[in-house]
Amino acid sequence: MIDAGNLNERLELLEFQETSENVWEWVSAGRLWGSISLDNGQKRNLFSSVGIGARNASLVIRTRPITLHDALQWKGKHLFLTAITKRDRMHLDMSAALVTIVQCEAERSQSTVDREHNNRPIVTPLPSITFPAVLTEKYVRYTREDTYATATTMLVLVTPKPIDLMEGNLVTIRDGPAAAVYNIQARHVLDEFKNEYEIAWSRDV
Repeated sequence: MIDAGNLNERLELLEFQETSENVWEWVSAGRLWGSISLDNGQKRNLFSSVGIGARNASLVIRTRPITLHDALQWKGKHLFLTAITKRDRMHLDMSAALVTIVQCEAERSQSTVDREHNNRPIVTPLPSITFPAVLTEKYVRYTREDTYATATTMLVLVTPKPIDLMEGNLVTIRDGPAAAVYNIQARHVLDEFKNEYEIAWSRDV
């Protein structure tokens, strides 16, 4: 059994909610106490299946309703939950990635086929959606042509499960050093608790 005195870190439980139409946010669902230890950097938390990992945090909290759909906040830092296991009757062990949240807006559309006119594609705009997400790097590709070079930045946007985007949708990252408009190149949506989108933008150099 863990000593209750060791649960001396104040944490905030976060739930992902649609706070108004097409606006999603992490909302406080209460406060709790736990213990937390940060790995020294040699172990990375692979919270993304296609991007690079982040610094890992190990936590212990008292048993309570919590799933990998939720998140925690600790000293202003966002903890992306990746594992929850039962330690004993009274406590849970958890692993989390220490990540930075970026605010995003996605311009969405829906493609259908007009079967009465030679299966011509019909693209119907949908309302834009705003949401927080985690941004991680995938790789950087550099190509030199005869007269110019193009640098393509490939990043991975990791979102909670309700954020359902399609290839070709445009996503604007509003803050941070990667603020720009990106195109969704590929989507990975088989995970039960999150979706991942490979996004890119190009510029002449």
